[in-house]
Amino acid sequence: MTTVATPAAAAAKKPAAPVQKEDAMLLQKEMINRNYHELATARAMGRKVSATFVPGNLNELLMCFDLARSLPETNALQNGMRKKSGKMIMDAERDGHSEDVCTYVKADLGMMLGGEVGPTGEALPRPDVLLLSYTGCFTFMKWFELIRHKYGCETVMLHVPYQGEGKIAPNMRDYVVKQLKETVIPALERVSGVKFDIDRLRQYMRESAKAEEDLVSVLQSAKNRPSPIDGYFGAVSRRSAACPRPRSTTTCCAARSRSACGPARARSRRTAR
Repeated sequence: MTTVATPAAAAAKKPAAPVQKEDAMLLQKEMINRNYHELATARAMGRKVSATFVPGNLNELLMCFDLARSLPETNALQNGMRKKSGKMIMDAERDGHSEDVCTYVKADLGMMLGGEVGPTGEALPRPDVLLLSYTGCFTFMKWFELIRHKYGCETVMLHVPYQGEGKIAPNMRDYVVKQLKETVIPALERVSGVKFDIDRLRQYMRESAKAEEDLVSVLQSAKNRPSPIDGYFGAVSRRSAACPRPRSTTTCCAARSRSACGPARARSRRTAR
């Protein structure tokens, strides 16, 4: 009997074309992997570990205390991109979390249940401090409650007032300053054993402002015809890279003055220089 190969069958046997990656994609992967390696080796290097979220993070401030930084939602995202999160989500559901619960949360909790092995295959350390600053949705607060229940470590929260009119009022700034001075910074000093250095923060803020301006410049290039980037670039570059040094939407005015710290929108960051 003669077997005739159909066009569909013949096409299925063709070897897949090699994926061509841009230099930026390779650099992004290198940065993410380096961040996870720093986390995995934090204990060996004598560093304390913080866990915080991407929205409204105080990353520049955390860096002032030499803290290795873990981002639970980025862990979930990176596991998902590597097609590892399916079992983690099911493990979390078997542990009692509803199917209706955000899969970001369940992927992260499932990773914990599976031995704290991170997206790159290296075991991640337990955090010494949890820092929650701004929540884009109520899920973040409940997520942190679950993490706190599991780890039992020190938890710090910086509450940023809702800007109903889109403006920062003096009382809002004073409220955030008081929390930073009396709660957040003292807690980070106590956990890390490192004294807060205002000049170090200023330098980190200048670098972040420059990075933000560079990104905006790249995104603005989309106004050209033809455009060198597309919508996919904008979405992926902003989201999947939210690991090595994520941007903060809550900044410290202490970078400009020793007597004032407060919230500001991302576009105000450049004034910190």
